[in-house]
Amino acid sequence: MKRSLYISFAGSAVTLIGATYGLARLGYGLFLPAFSRSFELTPALGGLLSSGASLLYCVAAAVGFRHAGNSPRTVTVLAGLAAAGGSTGIALAPGTGTFAAAVLLAGMGAGFASPALVELVRRNSEQSRQARLQSVVNSGTGFGVILAGILSLVLGDAWRIAWILAAVIAAASTLAVLHFDRGTDTRLATPCAVASTSFSRSSLRGLSRPLVGAFAFGVGCAAVWVYGRAILEQAGGMSGGVSAGAWIALGAGGAGALLLAPWLAAHSIPTTWSTSTLVTAGATAVVGAAPGNTLLAYLAAGLFGLAYTAATSVLILWAATASAPGGQSGAGATSLLFTALVLGQAAGAPLAGFMVQAGSPILAFSVAALVCAASATAAGPRRTRRY
Repeated sequence: MKRSLYISFAGSAVTLIGATYGLARLGYGLFLPAFSRSFELTPALGGLLSSGASLLYCVAAAVGFRHAGNSPRTVTVLAGLAAAGGSTGIALAPGTGTFAAAVLLAGMGAGFASPALVELVRRNSEQSRQARLQSVVNSGTGFGVILAGILSLVLGDAWRIAWILAAVIAAASTLAVLHFDRGTDTRLATPCAVASTSFSRSSLRGLSRPLVGAFAFGVGCAAVWVYGRAILEQAGGMSGGVSAGAWIALGAGGAGALLLAPWLAAHSIPTTWSTSTLVTAGATAVVGAAPGNTLLAYLAAGLFGLAYTAATSVLILWAATASAPGGQSGAGATSLLFTALVLGQAAGAPLAGFMVQAGSPILAFSVAALVCAASATAAGPRRTRRY
């Protein structure tokens, strides 16, 4: 693949991840205060809606796992359609019911995007570059969060315009990925080699630890993603503009995770997973404990974005290493781990929401931080090289 085409493909893939994750899926938590003013959303109901979106993400990821190995372009189209269609529905929603349906649809785009892009990255890059490129593409979440924060800061209560722009970006980046995809599949054209869609017991055992770690990490991360900005405004007394700045800092941290790509590729999974999850836990605790301290809130948000994005990149690398003995595709293993992550978020969002509504935001974020820290143990003891 020519260098210019390689860069163009990477850029379009980063943008698609930014649109599907940073805008269409994770933008929900950023705009939750504005949504709550426009629709009848209590903290508990907001958490349940986030949980529903997470469950449908898992449905999309399952479909992506089933078909990405054979038809990554088709799954990419589904990602763009879901993100663009859902974002458009959010922007035009006349009432709570329509709004809720659109949120559920928008969240599915990310579920389709991950397995599709894992497969497209694999076939558009040399094997020696794949781990680093996967981490770079995954950092697109941070860029999407930055853009969401900027849109919220600039547009304020005109949030519907922001979601129209999110739909446009999702559609345009999907077309760009399809245009710059020039990869060919070099694997043998057999059902198992093209994409294994069934997991043997031995291959599932190989993924058992990362599945548990991903689920626990998802439970712990839900508090910040869904209620982070609301806590900064309600418990910390921040204005909308200042809290949007914290979200931009979070996105900047996530985007900065691309600088960690060489470090992630060079160190063992136990080292990278434990480091990223523990830093995420610490940042979560600070957001809940000191929402009124602007400097601490900004620093914690930035560290959360950096560590969270790094951890999700580790999941992609973990899927590749753990899945190899079982014969399943990297896209399939990645789908399983990201499904576990989002199922954790689906469980954690309503739990945090009920505690926040009960008047215990510090307790909600403390519990989230403890669960996040516990997920670090899933990788086992640190080793000097990747397994």
